[in-house]
Amino acid sequence: MRQSEDFQTTWEVRVGICLSVVGIVLIGVGGSEMIDDRIRPAMYAAGFIAFLAGAFLIWRDLAASETYSLARSEGKFLGEFRLNSYFFEAYERDGENGSKQFRLLSWPKMDPAREAACIRYLVNEGLIEELWPRMSGKIKEEAGWAFRR
Repeated sequence: MRQSEDFQTTWEVRVGICLSVVGIVLIGVGGSEMIDDRIRPAMYAAGFIAFLAGAFLIWRDLAASETYSLARSEGKFLGEFRLNSYFFEAYERDGENGSKQFRLLSWPKMDPAREAACIRYLVNEGLIEELWPRMSGKIKEEAGWAFRR
């Protein structure tokens, strides 16, 4: 399962690569002798801006994946599954006050509020209990406040 994750790229990487290539092409075409001298500086500037925008998008995705891999190394790996076009990896790690925390890392990434909502859904529907017996009871005990309405 981990091999298939390597082939998934985000839109930021795809757009970043396209913008970088377009920037390089614009700079290269701008250097052509066939281009009018008035257009050449505009092509250089557009190419430089496109290249920088592409490099920024690629860098942003790289930084996000680095924090994603850091979160992976912090806990005990419980397993992985797919749900509603998301790929999830479940981890259990030590909390601040000595308790255990259940964490889901997802691809594509989701914010903490959405992660908590997804965990509530998985517990309430019984999917956590099916995947990891006795885990949903532990989650409800330690984070019971999250299940009150």
